[in-house]
Amino acid sequence: MYKLAEKIAQGIILIGLLFLCVKCSSQAFADVDVIDVIEAIEIVESNKNPYAINIKENAIGSLQIRPIMIADYNRISGEDLPHDVAYNKAMAYIIAQEIFFHYMKGIENPTAKHLAFIWNGGGSAWRRVDNPKNDLKQKNLDLYWEKVKMHL
Repeated sequence: MYKLAEKIAQGIILIGLLFLCVKCSSQAFADVDVIDVIEAIEIVESNKNPYAINIKENAIGSLQIRPIMIADYNRISGEDLPHDVAYNKAMAYIIAQEIFFHYMKGIENPTAKHLAFIWNGGGSAWRRVDNPKNDLKQKNLDLYWEKVKMHL
């Protein structure tokens, strides 16, 4: 893997990028504090445990990032990150923000609920916020939102 010095340097760079993303997030979503939503999701997903693993879903890290999310991030960003980068909290936050920014471009008034739906149900799940369906996926998304909302 990486040498210790490389990991430290990467961590410093990622923390700097995270702070830049925080500045951008307040500009991109006037009514949504993306970092607050990510922190709430982090509590729901892992109680902020950066080493959390869900073997059944192959989800790892504090945000419980699955391989499909890494593939989505790589497609959006042009990167080629491995799944295990999700153990790095700063990188996990960057991944979450990039995914949120990508899918929220066309939403006129994005909300925290839109972000929670995207995180739990995939990129197009935000459409269910204003157009709910009577199915199991909708029930799961609504339950997830209630959990996230408790931490906002």
